Amino acid sequence: MQKLLLHQITIKDSPIFKQITFSPSAHFNVFSGASGAGKSVLMESILALFGLRECNAQVLEATLELQGFGEEFKGLFDEGEMILTLTKKDKIRFFLNAQNVPKKKVQALFAPFLKHLSTKADDVIGVENLFLIFDSFCSSKDSKYKVLLQAYKDSFAQFLDAKAALKKLQEEALKVAELKEFVRFEIQKLESLNPKKGEYEELLELKKEISKKEKINESLQGVQEFLSHRSKVSHFLNLLGSENDTILNALNELEALCEQESERLGELENINPEEILNRLESLSALKHRYGGVEEALEYLESKKKELEKYENLDSILKDSTLQFESAKKSLVESANALKKLREKYLSSFKETLSNALESLKMPKAEVALHPIEEVESYQPFGNQILEISLNTVLKNLSAGEFNRFRLALLLTQSVQEKNQAIIILDEVDANLSGEESQGVAEALKTLSENYQIFAISHQSHMPSLADTHFLVQKGAQGSKIIPLDKEGRIREIARMISGNEITKEALDFAMKCIEGNQYKKS
Repeated sequence: MQKLLLHQITIKDSPIFKQITFSPSAHFNVFSGASGAGKSVLMESILALFGLRECNAQVLEATLELQGFGEEFKGLFDEGEMILTLTKKDKIRFFLNAQNVPKKKVQALFAPFLKHLSTKADDVIGVENLFLIFDSFCSSKDSKYKVLLQAYKDSFAQFLDAKAALKKLQEEALKVAELKEFVRFEIQKLESLNPKKGEYEELLELKKEISKKEKINESLQGVQEFLSHRSKVSHFLNLLGSENDTILNALNELEALCEQESERLGELENINPEEILNRLESLSALKHRYGGVEEALEYLESKKKELEKYENLDSILKDSTLQFESAKKSLVESANALKKLREKYLSSFKETLSNALESLKMPKAEVALHPIEEVESYQPFGNQILEISLNTVLKNLSAGEFNRFRLALLLTQSVQEKNQAIIILDEVDANLSGEESQGVAEALKTLSENYQIFAISHQSHMPSLADTHFLVQKGAQGSKIIPLDKEGRIREIARMISGNEITKEALDFAMKCIEGNQYKKS
């Protein structure tokens, strides 16, 4: 279940509000007041809390309830009640339950729960968003729809993967001769060098030994000359009557070591130092290119496998083509199954949307599904284009018409999806006739069953239907936000009707509006 609900909002040290705290209703909240009192500044503050506007106060804080956010945030935040704080000192900082959070993460966390109706946005009338509304409607009509929709999305993803794999192989096939020649050259070069693990280190040691060969040989001759007089050492020890086994054993070990080193020097005589240096140079170049001998051997094995793949490319290409054709067939089948259900519920969707538009005093909708013939042109949402028009294309709607159309879409979707989210509107009923304004107010009242709504209004219809009516009132110490009781609402609605000079007729009309709507609620 998705849910975002603001329980309390605090604003400190803004140009309009010195320090205010208010608790909105969970449903329909309307703000009214004289021009310049700070209503739009308040909406900007609420948007700033979620990273959608620049901060206009030193501190913004909201106690809220959040549930059903994306998997990428699981483990970072706990669902349920939390405190969102925005501070503006040396720089702007966001905090969730006192934990510092980057602005982009705040935006991503709350984006699915926010709907700000202000200016025209192309994504609202984009095919993907229209299908989102339409698909939610169809899902409510048929339990199979979500299954078919997911099956199409899976098939589309598999089709794209198979298409990309085949394209890559086809590109490789075009230059396979050149690639094979290059890979063969790489393999031949490494195999001709035939490096061994640990060889480089062994040759370095051998190089050191060769460089010390002359000195070792000279020293060896001196030691051997000394050992040639060992009989004199033995005679000397006998004359002294001293134990001589230890000394003579040491001389024997020294003689054996000399013989061993003499043989080693003989072996070094047979080694060509220039060959050692050349081999070291080759292995050093290998290490420089591949990072080491072992890495070079791994690269060699990978190139052998690559060559094997090129040698078998025809077979691999054939298999990939078969996989692509299979994925294509599956995609067409799932797309057609989805198309069939969409066409079944198209007229019902059109009727529901038109009823919503009619309640907003707008013309009925023309809704059509246009097929996408080429499989290669299929989209993530299917093999059709959803077109909606209202006596004109949607992009030609005025700002007021556009926002009412958005409300109609929300009405069509919200009946199906019981998600709790926030709608923020800034004077959405401006420049509307009384009848149109009444339609907008009634639409918002219906939407408030599933959304928490924050709306500014200069007309009487929204305040009459609101669950909570706030007066934004300018004062010497800054503006205040005052929750109005029944009497206060009647006086404020009367002011909105007749101006600062409130007439008895305006008061009577305001009372009828309030009491009439309370009767409807009961």
